[in-house]
Amino acid sequence: MANAEPIDLKPTDSVAGKSREILARRLADIVCLPSSRISPQERWIVGDLLFEILRNSDSGIRARCANRLADIIDAPSALVRMLACDSFDVAEPLLERSNALTDFDLLEIVRLGSTDHRVTLARRDPVSETIAASLAAGGEAPVLTALLKNLKAHLAPPTMEFIVAAARDEPAYARLVIRRPELRPRQAFRLFWWCDHTDRLALMERFGVDRTVMIEAVEDVFARAAEEARTTGADALVRRALKFVDRRQRNRRAAKVSPYGSLEGAAAAMRSEGATSGLMEEVARLAGIAQPLLAKMFDDLGGEPLAVLCKATGADRDTLVAFWTGLGRSDSSGGLDQAMVVYDSLSVEKAQTILRYWDWSNGGNTTSR
Repeated sequence: MANAEPIDLKPTDSVAGKSREILARRLADIVCLPSSRISPQERWIVGDLLFEILRNSDSGIRARCANRLADIIDAPSALVRMLACDSFDVAEPLLERSNALTDFDLLEIVRLGSTDHRVTLARRDPVSETIAASLAAGGEAPVLTALLKNLKAHLAPPTMEFIVAAARDEPAYARLVIRRPELRPRQAFRLFWWCDHTDRLALMERFGVDRTVMIEAVEDVFARAAEEARTTGADALVRRALKFVDRRQRNRRAAKVSPYGSLEGAAAAMRSEGATSGLMEEVARLAGIAQPLLAKMFDDLGGEPLAVLCKATGADRDTLVAFWTGLGRSDSSGGLDQAMVVYDSLSVEKAQTILRYWDWSNGGNTTSR
C-alpha cells in the first residue's frame, strides 16, 4: 500500500469570511451525529465536504473540528487522518483520544508527524506491537522513554532487542526496560552489563531463578548422555544444555591436575601475582566457564560479576577479596562493597543460574567435570 503524502493545509485564498467557519462548524455537527440519526453513507459524504473546507481553512478552525472529532469513533477516516497529520496543536486531541485512527493511519502519522506527534502516540492506550515497532525504530529518546513508561504499549521481541541495544548508549533506558513485562532472560542478562548497581540487583532478583524443576525433569538424561558419549560420541547440543542444568559448577577434573589445587588456590596466587593470562585460563577451567566470559567478568568495573562467580562456585568472601585485589582494584571505588552486597544476598542456586546462563548464551564449552 502506497504511503500517503503530506496534505497542503494552507488556505488557498485570502477572502475566507465568517461563513466558512460557520459552514465548517455545521458540517462538523452533522459528522458528529450518533449513528441512530445519520447513515454511514451520509456521514462519509458530509466528511468529504468538510475535508475540502478544512484543508483550505486556518488552523483555528481545524483545531476546533479536530477536538470535536476526537471522541467520534465513526468519524470519516480521511478527515481524521488529515487532521491527525496536521500541526501538533491541531492534531493533539486526535492523537490522544481518537479510536477512529487505524494502524495504517498511525503509521502515517509516525512517518509524517513531528517528535511531539510520536511522543503522544507512544502514550496512547493501547499501542499495538506494529505501531510500537515503528515508533521505536526512529531512536528518538523522548519517544522511546514515553513508550517504555507506557505499560499499555505492547513491545514485540524485536522491539525489545532494539531498545536493549539502545540502552548501552542511553543508561536511562535500562531502569525503564527492567520493569517491562516483555523483558526475557536473554535480553535481561545482556542488559546487565550496561546497568548500574541498583538495576543489576533488580535484574538478578527477577531472573536468577531456581532450576529445581529442570534438574528433576532431566536427571536421568545425564547417565544416558554419558553412555552415548562413550559409545557413539558426545552430542554437543545435549552437553551444552546439560551443563546449564547440572548442580555442580566447578570442574573437578581440572582441580585434580591444576598446580593451584582449587579455585581458592588460584585466587590466592592471583592476589600476589596479578591477573596473568595463565592464571585467568586456570581460573576459567576451575570455575567451569568459558575463558571469554571470565575475561568479561574480570574487565567489568563493578563487583557484581565477581560476586556471582564466587557464590555460584561456593567460594568464600576471602576468595572474592583475593580476586578483587588481584585485579588491582582498590576499596575506595565502592565496587567491593557492592560485590559483598550481591554475595550476601544471592543464593547459590540463583548465582549458578545467572553464571550458567551467561556461559551458555556466550557459547561456553568447557571440558566435562
